[in-house]
Amino acid sequence: MKNRYSTIISALALTFIFIHSGSVAQTFIGLKAGANASKAVFDNEVFEKFHSTKIKPGFTVGAVFLLENKERYGLYAEFLYSQKGKRVESTANEYESNTATYNYFDLPVLFRIKFKQEKFDWYLQLGPQLSYWLSGKGTFDVYQPDRDIVISYDYKVNFGEPINTFEYLNAPEANRTQVSLALGGGAIWNMKNANYLVLDMRLSFGHTYMGEYNSAYIPNIGLTDNLEYTNRVLSVSAIYYFDVLEKFRLSKNKYRKR
Repeated sequence: MKNRYSTIISALALTFIFIHSGSVAQTFIGLKAGANASKAVFDNEVFEKFHSTKIKPGFTVGAVFLLENKERYGLYAEFLYSQKGKRVESTANEYESNTATYNYFDLPVLFRIKFKQEKFDWYLQLGPQLSYWLSGKGTFDVYQPDRDIVISYDYKVNFGEPINTFEYLNAPEANRTQVSLALGGGAIWNMKNANYLVLDMRLSFGHTYMGEYNSAYIPNIGLTDNLEYTNRVLSVSAIYYFDVLEKFRLSKNKYRKR
């Protein structure tokens, strides 16, 4: 917990220093949409020995904000709604799988360095990401050897007081606030009139466990969910943003010509 808030405080301090350095030359705002692929990374060796994890596709949408100074450095933030998840299968004798989809609010704050080129610019960026686990749902598929069939149990994640029905996965002690390290890069195309199009690729490494070992459960049917893992997410996104001051100047000049 201490490391989590130290990371957040460091990011906010860096933002404050940058903004008040007197070197901010451009301010950009815009929108982002893209796809992601997430994977659960477990640290428990015994659990890993009898389970395999697979990629779970998802998406992300939201708003972006960028401050750039007169050189080539910038601070970049996003306010995102993201869908991530996991696919875990048992490799033991009795087949069992859990496919889950989770909804998040993500707030990455990244330090950016930009390299100017003739046809387009490109950049690298690195920084912390704060995420809040909003909700989730999933499906357990369990093999019943006595009947030789696979039974599916659909569930919704419940973070509150335990609900005594198999329609809910109770996770009252889940870590809903999570921190990860994000790094990546991309290309920027100037579309003229202060408009820019960006292709962004990013990889984030989760720092916070989702919860404790087998701390989530579906009552009455004996199914538990191991939340002692971190997320690893690869995302590819398209971003549109514009230079706020330049856009205002162009609009003002256009109005004067009328």
